Amino acid sequence: MNRATLVKAGVLLALVALAVGLQLSVGLPSQAELRSTLDGLGAWAVPAFVAAYAAVSLLPAGPTAVMTVLGGLLLGFSAGLVAVLAAAVLGAVAAFFVSRLLGRDAVRSLTGQRFASLDDRVRDNGFATVLLARLIPLVPFSTANYAFGLTSVSTRSYAGATALGIVPGSAVYVAVGAFGTDPGSPPFLLAIVALVLLTVLGVWRQRRTRGAAPSGADHAPGPG
Repeated sequence: MNRATLVKAGVLLALVALAVGLQLSVGLPSQAELRSTLDGLGAWAVPAFVAAYAAVSLLPAGPTAVMTVLGGLLLGFSAGLVAVLAAAVLGAVAAFFVSRLLGRDAVRSLTGQRFASLDDRVRDNGFATVLLARLIPLVPFSTANYAFGLTSVSTRSYAGATALGIVPGSAVYVAVGAFGTDPGSPPFLLAIVALVLLTVLGVWRQRRTRGAAPSGADHAPGPG
């Protein structure tokens, strides 16, 4: 591993450590604080929420699900869904580029042929791999953003599959926030049913993936 690769890997690790430290020490503002801030911003409320959500999604284990529910609670279903989708894609692409720029060379140097063979499979089926990972997540959204940056999946495939694949899950979580004040309403009940189905599919997919992979065999990483 050459010096430039070591420096980039060191910078990436330092950024991750800083982000984790900030998340643990500062935490997220409360619902009341967020609502008060957004109410005071007027027309800038949605752009501010998008910026905050994108920043949270850059954290290695950012609570994006919580932010998605808050989007529906604070902005309503329609505006909340648009804001969440825009913010999630922005954050996902930003994390992807950071990981690719600073971490990819180091991972390739350390893992050699084993990573190369996995990388080839991800590259050849990039859009489908990312789309499936977004539809039925297996690792946290933020973590997956960085993981995909280490692969050679094209930026176009990654961004397109992410934008398409997060729509169902985002709509469900936004609906939970938007209609949660009326838990007996049909939209809220439908959102809960959809959330349960997504969870069951995620667990099923995870068990199937583990069962299909022999011990020590490579398999494509997926978010969730």
